[in-house]
Amino acid sequence: MLSNVIEVAKENGLEVHLYTSKSEGFLSGISGINYHSNYYIRSRFRIITLFTFFLSQIFLASKLLKWKGEDCLFYINTILPFSAIWMGNWMNKKTVVHVHEHEVSPKILNRFLFKIVRDNASDLITVSKFLSQNPSLSPRISQVIPNCAKIDFIKNSNKNSFPKQGGFRVLMLASLRPYKGIEEFLKLAKIIPELTFDLVLSDQEPEVEDWKKEHQLPPNLKIYPVQNQVISFYSNASLILNLAHPDEWLETFGMTILEGMHFGLPAIVPSKGGVTELVQEGINGYLVDYTELDRIKALIKKLSENEPLWSELSKNAFEKASFYSFGNFKSNLEKILA
Repeated sequence: MLSNVIEVAKENGLEVHLYTSKSEGFLSGISGINYHSNYYIRSRFRIITLFTFFLSQIFLASKLLKWKGEDCLFYINTILPFSAIWMGNWMNKKTVVHVHEHEVSPKILNRFLFKIVRDNASDLITVSKFLSQNPSLSPRISQVIPNCAKIDFIKNSNKNSFPKQGGFRVLMLASLRPYKGIEEFLKLAKIIPELTFDLVLSDQEPEVEDWKKEHQLPPNLKIYPVQNQVISFYSNASLILNLAHPDEWLETFGMTILEGMHFGLPAIVPSKGGVTELVQEGINGYLVDYTELDRIKALIKKLSENEPLWSELSKNAFEKASFYSFGNFKSNLEKILA
């Protein structure tokens, strides 16, 4: 989403300075902006990650002092860069915080971060109506601006057709965190051996290989580490899943579901969270929790065997995606940046 915000700022003639990590990703190589690296190291040891996180915030705050006498706006993506939120308020800048999180852990950090947001943000943006009702933001009021897919992603998307014999593929994009539903996806692949299941992870190859060694994988399950582009996976898919555990993790929007809808993919998603604003039961997909694997299995098989039903849900999914256009996102964001 941050790359889309940057595009809107550039189109409005604003000079953009981006403070982010050095790692390669969707924010790398954007033309016409100024990059500033921020010190941050992730570790498999949580205490080390937490320490480097707070250290990075000290470095970030010191770097932002240069803007004290400048006419500028602070835009902070996610609630994690709390020092930027605090510094923006302290230096009397318009400070816009784009909230993507419903809750972070541990709870003490969650309380701390949301208090910083409530006390220091000039404007709050939330990505869904569900998230705007988060008690942690109360009594602050937020502007709901739903996410949209990247511009180049939308340009390269096209509505898929019902697959030919034996070509029905079930897709899920997630991470190796258990509450994302990867174990359930593995179980589904095992109990529906006649279909192909593709799992695209946001983790690096070494971590993915370690996970694969710990599990007995069926031949119809294809697992991929983090990818530079995912359009080909959506193009080849027939159905997209989100098996997140709403009792442990609530999706605040569901970007991978929206991206799949741009290709006309029906979706099966949890019954709670922001993702329910994308999927309507029986219209463009189904709302089913990960605990109901038998029902999910039945729905997958039903869609794979019923072309008229799949086509109707696919058409509705493709039409629903059009409501989440870059144009709508841009016009809403411009009102706040003005």
